[in-house]
Amino acid sequence: MDGAASPIGLSEAWAAVGEHGAFALDCVELWWIDVPFVRPVSTAVGVHRNRPLVLVQLRGSADGRSVDGWGECAALADTTYDDEDVAGSFFALEHRLVPALVEQAARSHGRLPRPSALDGIRRAAPGGTLAFAALEMAVADAHLRSESRSFAQVLRVEDRHVEIGAVVGTCGDTGTLVDAVAALAAEGFTRVKMKIGPGWDVEPVGAVAALAAAIPGLRVQADANGSYSESDSAHLGQLDRFGLLCLEQPFDRSDLGAHARLARRLATPICLDESLDSPERTAAAISMGACSVVCVKPSRLGGLGAALRVVEDCRDAGIPMWIGGMYESGYARGVNTTLAAVPGFAWPGDLSPAPTYLTDGLVEPLGLVRSTSSGALEASVPGGDGMGPAPDRAALERLLVRRARVAGPGG
Repeated sequence: MDGAASPIGLSEAWAAVGEHGAFALDCVELWWIDVPFVRPVSTAVGVHRNRPLVLVQLRGSADGRSVDGWGECAALADTTYDDEDVAGSFFALEHRLVPALVEQAARSHGRLPRPSALDGIRRAAPGGTLAFAALEMAVADAHLRSESRSFAQVLRVEDRHVEIGAVVGTCGDTGTLVDAVAALAAEGFTRVKMKIGPGWDVEPVGAVAALAAAIPGLRVQADANGSYSESDSAHLGQLDRFGLLCLEQPFDRSDLGAHARLARRLATPICLDESLDSPERTAAAISMGACSVVCVKPSRLGGLGAALRVVEDCRDAGIPMWIGGMYESGYARGVNTTLAAVPGFAWPGDLSPAPTYLTDGLVEPLGLVRSTSSGALEASVPGGDGMGPAPDRAALERLLVRRARVAGPGG
């Protein structure tokens, strides 16, 4: 990231969004779309050819003008990595969260509540963390567009650039993997995360580490997506000799104890991702030594408000952080890029432009620049009002799987 900024009260700034409540809610539209990947995405647990996405559109008005607010759900096609899948999130939004939002707005004469005042709505779908995060994003976007200001302004990171990392999936052979990483390094990516799993770990990591040793500034981390068991601890210890930034989520997301024991055994820092589904869970994982690095995924943590609390806590404790990705559209990736511009993120995040992995990113790609000092590839923080450029409705119509409309107090 270029430049520096003084620490700010992130939670306080977030609490002030929508303070004056000018947005009057007319209706809510839910979009379920299916976007093909540019190329199939392979992980230790399967191959994915499409990315289903659910988007929330709040339609209303502020000061006599029409305003929309947009949110995006991170739920995937199945429950491999989270308890929610895209169908479950759509159901939670349509039948639980959106009706609760409409009811709360009706009690305020149609005015939309602030994004920091949605605790009652959250309780309407206790298992719908990802769905709630999408609704919260849409509420924040609606208020910010009503106020003619941006998420970047809220966080005081306007006009900044963020160094971005890249991700490579499992490959058919080590040579193909090394070629892919070399190509990414040539493009300017200075951090590459590689997927590993049983049968695809020590040899490919060693090959990529050898490549990284010959490319100044290239850093490598490995992501296991919970594909190992604690009985593999000695085997994973072989990764220590490769100087990885971290080993991400080696064991099942529920087993913090196993991660803590592995962290004591390995020199390689342990990072958690799927295990961190709330600020409280993150604090517990850090306190028991289950991780020394935190992957910040706002949707999984419970939304942007929750993510900002985690960022503040980790920054205060000196815990390295980076922004993880969930193959978002360009809209949500822009939101994550804005968050990654906040001081305290130690490493480049999973922020490569959406068109590198999706055939349609729904918005214009983020601007990319080369750092004048390091030559690293950086993404520009989105400009304009709200969370960034709104999704393209024509693209949504073209990719549509299902749509639902819930009338609001003014609809």
